[in-house]
Amino acid sequence: MIRFAAVILAVLLLASGSRGEEGEPPRIFLEKKIFEETSTGRKNFYEVHTVSKGESLWRILSGKSPLFPADYPSMLREFRRANPDVKDPGRLAPGQKILVPAGIGMKTARLIRTGKTVAYRVRKGDSLTGILTTKGVRRKDLSGYLDAVKEVNDSIRDVDAIIAGTTVLVPTEEYFGKKPEIVAGQPSEAQTPVIAPAPSAARKSPAPEPSAVALARDVAPPSGGEAPPKAKPDSRVVAPAPPPDKVLPAPSAVALTRDAIPEPGVEPLSAAKPETRVEVPAPPAPESFAVLSGQKAKEPASSALPQPKPPYRGLLSDLAGGLGEKWVDRGTLYLPVPAGGEVVLNLEEYPVVRFSGGIHALIDFRGALPDEVRRLITETWKNYRVVPMDGASGAEDMIGRLLDASGYHSAKEGITHPPVIGEAVSVTLPARWVVLRTSQSLLSGEIILVKKVPEKPDRELSAVLRYAERVGIRVLPFSYDPSANEGFLVGLDPAKKAAEETPGKALPQGGLEALDFSLDLLGIPKSEDKRIRIGGGAESFLLTVQLERFFEAGGKRFAVDTGKMSPALRAIIQNSGYSVFAVGKNEPGRSILQRVLAAAKIPVEERKTCLLAGGKERGFEVVATGTFFTSREWLARRKVREAVLVGGKVHSATRDLMREIDVEILEW
Repeated sequence: MIRFAAVILAVLLLASGSRGEEGEPPRIFLEKKIFEETSTGRKNFYEVHTVSKGESLWRILSGKSPLFPADYPSMLREFRRANPDVKDPGRLAPGQKILVPAGIGMKTARLIRTGKTVAYRVRKGDSLTGILTTKGVRRKDLSGYLDAVKEVNDSIRDVDAIIAGTTVLVPTEEYFGKKPEIVAGQPSEAQTPVIAPAPSAARKSPAPEPSAVALARDVAPPSGGEAPPKAKPDSRVVAPAPPPDKVLPAPSAVALTRDAIPEPGVEPLSAAKPETRVEVPAPPAPESFAVLSGQKAKEPASSALPQPKPPYRGLLSDLAGGLGEKWVDRGTLYLPVPAGGEVVLNLEEYPVVRFSGGIHALIDFRGALPDEVRRLITETWKNYRVVPMDGASGAEDMIGRLLDASGYHSAKEGITHPPVIGEAVSVTLPARWVVLRTSQSLLSGEIILVKKVPEKPDRELSAVLRYAERVGIRVLPFSYDPSANEGFLVGLDPAKKAAEETPGKALPQGGLEALDFSLDLLGIPKSEDKRIRIGGGAESFLLTVQLERFFEAGGKRFAVDTGKMSPALRAIIQNSGYSVFAVGKNEPGRSILQRVLAAAKIPVEERKTCLLAGGKERGFEVVATGTFFTSREWLARRKVREAVLVGGKVHSATRDLMREIDVEILEW
């Protein structure tokens, strides 16, 4: 349980507002310093500060003590814990009284105090590589030091981009060392500790180096209370020197000499100390990158090798973006808990997907989030779902876990019962998942297919995927490589426009227009207003007839009659070796085309659900029901694989799809 107390005396005055005023009563502190005692016994000290006009939280904190960008997250957490009534730390009102952390052991102070880092003020023209080189870091060690710079400076995301005027922490050789366990041995007169004296204390008793643990300030005890326990003096013990015949190579690190400054009231070390033995401790367990405030945090251990990238992280990020959801993997996530404190998560290790329905999916790639923290998050924040990815069998299992936590109306398997688009020409497109965001998605046409495809889809599959997009179905084609543990969404090239367009796409209703369409479709030449002569020579008469249309097909000559010929004239024309092709006023175009096909002797046949492209093994099917041309010679002249006549209206997207798979489709 966390409690606050004044160092000398703190009075919290709760006064009701004046008549007619509403809001929280003011808090008045009679003493400046207070402290917070946690359940672990650690005391954090605070000061009461009255906000002046123009002051920001950063300016206030930096005015109390030197502050680096890496300190700000920890300071902000302490500030929020001490000031729960401050809703927005970025907007402080003049005259407002706040508690400011003071004397707490923070990341930067600890790193500098233990000698693991030194502060450096960036000047114009500086680069991190140049700074490390001037500090004595060899070229082969630069990569490790640059990674360490990013670890100790939260504000540095890109090692090639630092800002002049800022202060950065530069790692030293001690940052990469391991903490030795010091075990006291037998006293030895020959072995004495070596301690660097302060400049002003030459030839005097050596002063101890400041401890790596922050010492609590000396404060007066509160009225009726006990004073905080006084910290024990720190000591520094140096291991015995190596034998003369063994020379250790000089490490490549930042040169750093630190003088021990004597603390007031702390006795110096004696002249002799027991012999020491250094033991290298076992490597610590991997960090979970999650902190529950109020618990004692472990000292992070430096790792020689970087953590491997979680499997299929890029694929999940691409998929979230393709679904129109927000993927958040930068910064720190703070989740307050009602009992006090907060859960602090590094979003680089625990990315969050913010779904449009209000669900936030917290992804735990390595399964490092403790069970109690996981339960605390889901029980406190009902819109959060923790999605563990450890133990997943592969990319598709991980995608399935994410979709299960999305809060969508439906995210079902779409292979056993795949979606089918169209009727006369139907496209079957099986998908690993068929996603419906809401209960109205099916009615509104908001259907999302998450489909596995090859890394480079072939021409026909690409055409089918583009077709689905054109008719209103969003397809997210993904591919992955199990050997690399990564995947991505597959992009599609735009369709190439046909060099030549067919003369017509739909058969006219009838008349000469239907006849002309049929002749052009079948490639039969025709003549308009052709004059033919009948008789002459030995005949006693000469008849000249002007025909509306004339064509030759199947070895015959056809004179077209739209009903204007008299029976006698028709008989004369037929007796002269011509065939009369009658085109009735009310005859439908389909009938006219069928008679032209018969006259030209071009074979056709009726087919149902004829496969035009794809197959189950290829992950899609394009089938059609209609009248198919079966003349290979005619199809070769048309430069198509198939040609089909279908009833009903054909969508332009369907026609483009047919063209891309070398099939000609016509409405009749």
